[in-house]
Amino acid sequence: MQLWIHWWTLIWKLRPACSRLQTFLWFATAVCGLSIRSDQLGVTSIIRALGLNERCYDNLLDAFHSSAISLERMTALWVQTVLSAFKDPVLVNGRLVLLGDGIKIPKRGRKMPGVKLLHQQSDSNTKPDYIM
Repeated sequence: MQLWIHWWTLIWKLRPACSRLQTFLWFATAVCGLSIRSDQLGVTSIIRALGLNERCYDNLLDAFHSSAISLERMTALWVQTVLSAFKDPVLVNGRLVLLGDGIKIPKRGRKMPGVKLLHQQSDSNTKPDYIM
């Protein structure tokens, strides 16, 4: 239970990025579901992981495209929250070190901010040279 109390304390700091409380609560629900899901089948896996009623599907899906969330504000608050939660970040030459998982999984879609074109090393001719 202590873990979830700590989680809620941190996620609550992101509240100012949402213009309405209801939007924030759907955002928090989505983040919670992403944190505990056991498969990667999109919104359906979040619904299943949290044991939500299927009627929540559309509301949760709408939260991902909501204009009530300011991406710029959310990004700034997220960085501020992470830096306050981890007191001794790793620095190299005075720069903060951030790690990513490096998994290259092909994706398709129109709304994909931050997605880059990656070269895929493969000996197979069936795979494309570049993936999104």
